Amino acid sequence: MQKLINSCYDGFMVDTRFSVSVQIMVTLAYHQDEMMNSEALAKVLKTNATFIRKLVSNLVEAELVESFRGKGGGIKLGKSPAEISLNDIYVASTEAKPFISTHKKTVTKACPVSCSFDDIFCKEVVDGIEGVTQSYLSKKYLSDLLKKVSCS
Repeated sequence: MQKLINSCYDGFMVDTRFSVSVQIMVTLAYHQDEMMNSEALAKVLKTNATFIRKLVSNLVEAELVESFRGKGGGIKLGKSPAEISLNDIYVASTEAKPFISTHKKTVTKACPVSCSFDDIFCKEVVDGIEGVTQSYLSKKYLSDLLKKVSCS
């Protein structure tokens, strides 16, 4: 039997926007009493501040976080961690891009498989995975993750 790649431990990710957005949200929840800025988040998450600002912009648009400009400004949660599902974060961070994408290619009209593969794959596989993913994430909340934060 072929070993499946465990995405969390082998470093393979379909799309990092969701995982980084969740880490931003958990970090903001953990530091609820203070404002954070994109540079501080980027340093903690070991990524680029521009990437953080793009993700935060999506989270602000979804009203999951609030952003304040100027001296003393920063970013904070827009709702209680118990009110924010992981699906809320997923939808905000992925901008309606499915979890799995199809390979964009030129269709070989003489081949029935080539002509219908994208439609079949999307309806039979991608839509199913997306539905299961969103259903699962709708049952998990930011507060659930926050309870498990610890450094040993």
